[in-house]
Amino acid sequence: MSEYKPCMLRLRVETHHMLREAVEKSAHRSMSALADEIIYTALARVLQEEENRTSVDRMISAAKR
Repeated sequence: MSEYKPCMLRLRVETHHMLREAVEKSAHRSMSALADEIIYTALARVLQEEENRTSVDRMISAAKR
């Protein structure tokens, strides 16, 4: 079984153009491979920042008690 799940994303025209330009300069063989890496990296960063914020909020709440 493949570790990839086929899906269709609707991208803004400008996003599609930027992705096309980026793939021409990258070592990725396809726009989907590059998009997957970009999305994965960005989401991992967002989730980590959210986790850090939640941890800080918990510490602040605990300190106020």
